[in-house]
Amino acid sequence: MDTVFLEALSLRAVIGVHAWERAFAQRLELDLDLAVDTTQAAATDAIDAAVDYAALSDRLTQSAAASDCQLIETLADRLAGVVLEDGRIARVELTLRKPGAVPAARNVGVRITRSQSEVP
Repeated sequence: MDTVFLEALSLRAVIGVHAWERAFAQRLELDLDLAVDTTQAAATDAIDAAVDYAALSDRLTQSAAASDCQLIETLADRLAGVVLEDGRIARVELTLRKPGAVPAARNVGVRITRSQSEVP
């Protein structure tokens, strides 16, 4: 199994438990490590044999923008579900950060791992 990765994708979402947090879309950062067999993509040099990370980024950006979660854990789980809609992705390790949430820290967030075996 190979790894396709995406680092520091900037997202915007309404997220938080306090009313002042929910008054506007906040900036989030997303990292992905995708467990994928890239053998066919490498052999054919065809985009339809590969995970199209540009299209995936667009779907994640749209999903985050349409979300209305209180907890970052909930949004991370939903975004992992979006990733796993592509059956070629066996597993996703997803890190979702909320910069500025704790003024004394550079970042806070959650890191989760989900796999196709967990998809309903």
